Amino acid sequence: MDPTQFIAALNRGKPAPAYFLCGPDRFLHEACRSAIVAVLPAGAREWCFAEIEFKSGRLARELEGANQIPMLGGHSYFFFSDPEDFKQAGDEDYEDLRAYLESPSPSATVVFAAVEPDRRRRFIQLLEKKAQVVDMLPLGRREAAAWLKSYLRKAGVEIDPQLADTVAAKFESGGGKATSTPRVNLLWMRTEIDKLLAAKPDAKRLERVDLDLIVTFREEHEIGKLLGALAERHFGKALTYLRELLASKEPETLLLWCIGDLFRQAIKSAPAYARGGWPRPASPFPTYEIAQRAARTYSRDELLLALRLVRGADLAIKSSWKDSAILLEFLVWQIITAKSAGSAPAFELPDQGLGVVS
Repeated sequence: MDPTQFIAALNRGKPAPAYFLCGPDRFLHEACRSAIVAVLPAGAREWCFAEIEFKSGRLARELEGANQIPMLGGHSYFFFSDPEDFKQAGDEDYEDLRAYLESPSPSATVVFAAVEPDRRRRFIQLLEKKAQVVDMLPLGRREAAAWLKSYLRKAGVEIDPQLADTVAAKFESGGGKATSTPRVNLLWMRTEIDKLLAAKPDAKRLERVDLDLIVTFREEHEIGKLLGALAERHFGKALTYLRELLASKEPETLLLWCIGDLFRQAIKSAPAYARGGWPRPASPFPTYEIAQRAARTYSRDELLLALRLVRGADLAIKSSWKDSAILLEFLVWQIITAKSAGSAPAFELPDQGLGVVS
């Protein structure tokens, strides 16, 4: 199953009891998560959608909630994620998951999401066998062009299929580990398309001449400076670069994605770094090089904490928080100053009237 089919099942109101979102495209992960939230009535989301960070030994208790009838009726969703892709799942977790999947709740859907899971582990094999697997692989050019047409249509803008294909081709990169076929970076493409739509607010159709307004990402070193300062734990420099990027109208969501990608790559590649090797996944920024410095500067606990802080900031930005720039500054401060997983709490909102002072 691909993400399009997953979202279609949600929209039809016929979700499966369990899904396993598995693959490296974090944009598609977020699109699927957002689709779950979108199918729930606004007044029921607080009661019918639970986002849970997996902790070994607690799965049975978390799954008990799925067996309860939703407070507002309808259908409830339980979304499980883990920065380590369920690496710490033990025998107890396996048995608890197996027991639930053998007799799942008819009034709930459980969703497990992993980016690069170890398929040798029993827990992952159980998910692949008993849950509906949704492949979160970056889209090829044809699929990305179709996605672009649909995205523009929702904004009331049309585009010729051949032109959509041309646009998608601009955002292709190497296939990486999963496939040698070039794949399209949807986050990159969507960001640039949003800029184009902002520049042409009255457009009803995109033409080839409009492509002149689409520019590639800012030079790699612009965002790379911010990531480099984070990797070296230089707060003053990181704050300066962040403010420059925000002043240039770089999307906050893109900056947050890049920060999260830095620490995820550092976590995933730490064993290779220790051996002296370094994999180079496809990316619009040279994050794989900066991640090597982050892996040297931060302990593994600190890298995991940074990823959790990014996730908390992401949720806060998507809520009713008014000034996401303050959230990003506060996030940078938390990441650089935290010394271990036990030295800082989960992401907390700063005082909304105050900025971070360098």
